[in-house]
Order: sequence, then structure tokens, then C-alpha cells
Amino acid sequence: MNIELIKAILHVLDPAVDAPILSEAILPPSEDALQYLAGHAAKCFASDEAKACTLADDSAFLPLLWNIEDDFEKKTAVIAGDWFRVMQENPAIPAGDAAFLLLEIDGAEYLAALKLNYKPGWLHYCRMDGGPAVNEVVRQGTVLPGTSGKADEAFFVDLRTNAVRLLEKKYEIDGRKQTYLGSRILGCRAGLSPREKLSAIQAVAGEVNQQFYGNTGVDEPELAMAVCEEFYAARAEEKSRAGKPDPVPVQAICDKLYGDMPHAREAFTKALAEHDITLDEPLPLSAPAVRRMEKQSLRSAGGVEIKVPVNVYRDESALEFIRNPDGSMSLLIKNIIV
Repeated sequence: MNIELIKAILHVLDPAVDAPILSEAILPPSEDALQYLAGHAAKCFASDEAKACTLADDSAFLPLLWNIEDDFEKKTAVIAGDWFRVMQENPAIPAGDAAFLLLEIDGAEYLAALKLNYKPGWLHYCRMDGGPAVNEVVRQGTVLPGTSGKADEAFFVDLRTNAVRLLEKKYEIDGRKQTYLGSRILGCRAGLSPREKLSAIQAVAGEVNQQFYGNTGVDEPELAMAVCEEFYAARAEEKSRAGKPDPVPVQAICDKLYGDMPHAREAFTKALAEHDITLDEPLPLSAPAVRRMEKQSLRSAGGVEIKVPVNVYRDESALEFIRNPDGSMSLLIKNIIV
């Protein structure tokens, strides 16, 4: 992923005060600050929790995108003001700074916003008030996330197509846990994130396996193996750039799981449709997300946990799953080196 940060502005959204503190000028060209923001932007854009969204035709946010490059300070202040009002009405949304960025990602120009929630931190303070000098440890409540941390919420709008990539979090709003950034600030319809889509596929596969074959207890590794195989097959066929999500077709996962089982395949397809997932859509996953799936955990009722690499999952010379009379499964591990 290639990111070039063109300009940025920081607005303070702290409901502890009566109004947002809106900057009237862009951030000065400090290399450290711009690298900090670009790093957080890259993490958010590549996140498996980010969703592809569509702005509604009547979105109040949409007109603000027109020529935003030329009126960056004022238009981002309007967005920040709307954001602050939602935060005031819903105290569960944490205080933070909103960094608005104009940037290019792989050649496409985006307006982005990162919600940098405050973290408690500690600083030293040198007190010299006429008496002896005293070095104190002082709690600072408005520390921004470090370079190894991440922004909890963010959005990226492609200024050519108005396509939105949204990373949002659930908070207590109107008596229940729900997201707000896409619906209340941007006015967009959100799809499923890759992580949510994968969870839905996993749940559907479990239901289909239970319906047709009984519960084997190994549905998750089976699905993980299918995803990993398709991911690396796609990378071998067409080299992707580092950090960029590689599209794994849902169709290919279905073929891996139920290629020679037409009734199960049909049930799988229908159940996915109830989650608004079709076979012809991609499942974009980052390389780190796939690496996390390469080893699956199996747990016994007694609490014993074993991590099994998915590439040996079907290798009977390495391990064997044995169905017990009571319906449980036993795992026989072979060729152990002591």
C-alpha cells in the first residue's frame, strides 16, 4: 500500500467542554506528526474490520465533499461539529481528537478522518515556584494513541467515486450497543466487514454441516483451511502488494467445502443470502489475518488446548480425528518427536 499524505488538520472533540475546539489552519509540515497520522491511516484502511459503504443520495455529508480540497479547513470543521453534537448527546462515546486527512492511497485521492480517542498517560512535571525544585509525576488524561496503537474509528471517502471505507465501533446509544459513525455522521449504508463476513460464513458452514452431516466439531479448521488455500492460490497467481487485502472469492470457499455435495452447497448458498452474502463477491482479507487462521485451536472438555496447522488438517499420517460412541471427537496425533 502506497500512502501519500497531502495535508491534515486536527479538531478537538472533548464533550467535557461546551464546544469543539476547531482548528483554522492545517497541521504544519512536521515529518514526525505526518508519519504518525499516515501510519494510523494505513492500519485503519487495511483493517479486516473496515466495511465498504455507500453514501445515501440524501446524505447531508455528500455536499461537503464537493471541492473539499479547496475549502478543507471550513468543511472539516462542519463535519467535526456534527460529530461533536452526536458525542454530546451520547456520553458513552469517548472524547478524542478527529484528524482529517487529504491523502492518496495507491493513486486514488481520499478524504479520511481518524478518531484518536484519549488514553490516560503519565508525564514528569518540573515545579519551580520560588521554593526548592520538585520533579513530579503527573497524570495526563488526553494522550493520543501511540504509534503501536490504533484509531478506534475512521472513514475514507474516495473523492472520485464517493465510495466509503468505514471503521466504526459500537457504543451505548439510545439504550443499546450500536454503531453511529456511518449512520449519523456520514449518512451511508454499511455492508459487512471482512471479519464480520467471515464470521457469518463460519456460522452458516456450521449450520449446514450440522444439518447434513452431524456436528463434527471441526468446522472452524475446515473453513480456515479453505480460506488459507484460496488466499495463497490467489497470491501465487497474481502477486499482490504488501499489506493490501487479497480478494478470496466466496464461490471458491463454497467449492472447497461443498464442491461434490450439491444439497449442502444449495443450503449453504441460501443461508449466505440471508446474511446478504452472495457467491460472486470477494472476501478481502489481509495477509496478517490469514496468518492468524493458519493455526486453529482445538479444546477438550477438560481445558486442554492444541493448535493444529491447517495444512496438516487432512493429513492422516500426521493426525486423525476419531468419532466416539457418545458423539464426541478424539484427536490422535502421530509421529511425535520427544
